[in-house]
Amino acid sequence: MILTEVAFATILPQGRPDLLIHVMPWFEASPTDLGWHWKMNQKAEDLRKNERVASHYRPLIGAYDSIDPEVVELQILWMKYAGFDGVLADWYGTRPWFDYGIIHARTKLLFDVATRAGLKISVVYEDQTVKHALGQNLLQSGEVKTVAEEVGAFLRKEWFPKSNFWKLDGKPAIMVFGPQQFGPAEWAAFRKGAGDYHLITLHKTHDFASGGYDWPIPSQGLKFNEGFAERSKGWPVRIPVAFPRFVDWYEEGGQTGYPDLADDSGATYRKTLDWAIKTGGPAIQVATWNDWQEGTQIEPSVEFGMRDLIETQRARKRIDPRFPYKAADLDVPLRLYRLRKSREVDEELLEKASKALFAGKVSEARRLLANPGG
Repeated sequence: MILTEVAFATILPQGRPDLLIHVMPWFEASPTDLGWHWKMNQKAEDLRKNERVASHYRPLIGAYDSIDPEVVELQILWMKYAGFDGVLADWYGTRPWFDYGIIHARTKLLFDVATRAGLKISVVYEDQTVKHALGQNLLQSGEVKTVAEEVGAFLRKEWFPKSNFWKLDGKPAIMVFGPQQFGPAEWAAFRKGAGDYHLITLHKTHDFASGGYDWPIPSQGLKFNEGFAERSKGWPVRIPVAFPRFVDWYEEGGQTGYPDLADDSGATYRKTLDWAIKTGGPAIQVATWNDWQEGTQIEPSVEFGMRDLIETQRARKRIDPRFPYKAADLDVPLRLYRLRKSREVDEELLEKASKALFAGKVSEARRLLANPGG
């Protein structure tokens, strides 16, 4: 049976929506250079001299590499203590075109650490990868369905079987940023490889999808996202979005930019979280953890500190009053990270603190890290 013959029943949230965070696992950094996502058309030495990256904002921990296990440990622990249930990796498949192989390796690390923390995992697949490969003659048009089936088969074999893979109605669920390349025939090939799963598409639903999800469109302002609940009525699956702002660096980086959606002293994030909670879908996607170029990051920054993680905690407590963590708990993973980077503290003690944090024992970790040299 092909996907267009399937009638999807409406999937309602069980108890409360999952709170999911969209992550870009694509950053590269070394002592001598920065990857494209940090510098765009700037020189790494100039950015570092000015303590900048290709963003209007500055990461609290500086420019990092998404393959650094100490960075990913910190990020996942921040997500856990902010109240997120899972991570959605912006994922480009398994083919080693462009920097996609680098992103794939970093996605695997992200998922491994998220699993250790008890978080759910899934992907927002970028089928534009195939469009770009076609444009550079790295792929022939007759091979597109083969790639679609290959990606689906990888998910079915490697990630769908994991107990913490995000599921809706008992089936693994993924999103696609689009589609931008695949049509019904390619998604049928994808399903041949993937088996039974839920596909959730951008801004609208399709015959080959289970539903749709929202995303900021700067040119249409916040009214567009406020209207998602009405626009998505009747969809079997609808996933609203919350985000803190959209202030991109594209024009500064030599590309065409978008209109700004202002931070408004945190009001934008509060509003979009409120709209998302009221929509009533099975999940809420926060966009994003770390798209520094678009300025949508809630990852702690020099400019905002932990503010957006604290706001996430408040939202989690609205939908889950039993959520136990508070703002001060977010400082403990950061202390662990800084002590790790100092290379001056006994590794065995830091590992004990790390295990405590992953187990949710924040008070124990705080005690261990209070006077590590004493």
